[in-house]
Amino acid sequence: MLYNDYDFVETLYNSLTDNGLIVLQLGKASSYLDPAEQFSKSSRRSFLIDLLEEVGFQTMHFFEDGNCGFYAPRAFLVAAKDADVDARWYMSDAAVEIDIHERTAHTVSGTSPLTYFDSSVKEGYHYPHKHSETVFWRTVPTPESCNVKDERRPDIPLSALEVRMSGVAEGSGRGVYTTVDIKKGSSIARKDSTKYVHAPSYSMESILNYELESLFNYLDGYGWAAETWVSELMLYFNRSLSFRSTRN
Repeated sequence: MLYNDYDFVETLYNSLTDNGLIVLQLGKASSYLDPAEQFSKSSRRSFLIDLLEEVGFQTMHFFEDGNCGFYAPRAFLVAAKDADVDARWYMSDAAVEIDIHERTAHTVSGTSPLTYFDSSVKEGYHYPHKHSETVFWRTVPTPESCNVKDERRPDIPLSALEVRMSGVAEGSGRGVYTTVDIKKGSSIARKDSTKYVHAPSYSMESILNYELESLFNYLDGYGWAAETWVSELMLYFNRSLSFRSTRN
């Protein structure tokens, strides 16, 4: 992080128009097990966000993206001088698609010139990832915003979900099914996020190394966190298949 000087950040602020905004890449995204950033090597990132607010930025939006070519998702921040930018930040999928169509070059094939961006990806930027939220909530003292109910996004509790065998076809395995209608844009078990067992990818690696077959099968059946680096995942799945074949 280079932008941790008040005078420099203030200069950035003053160089923008009244409705200007700035987009910053803030390094590797947080993981579920990280401490509050004030206690970690990411403290400079937290300090920068405080500086942006101090110099006068009215609204900030934190989001992550896993298509940047790194071994893990990267964190980004959009900071705007005018809070009215929120109206465009939360605009509908249809409006985003119209903007993409009007503001990008048209290809000969008629397909989108953008490989990793469309309205559905943009909707995913509307709210921070659950891992980032959890790390933020660990801040001491607890930020006031952590006690504010998110009215924009309905939350589906774990009690509205069930794990059962799939009825799609024989041998299709288990799946997670909802017992209620889920509105588009809803979060899943946001309020229950501290109640589940979290299995990061490196834990699965250790389970494979120690050949804990029963534990591996349980976690593999119910889901676990994975990194976004494709080559690493392919190596993992190859080892997983090898582990299973030795047990059959």
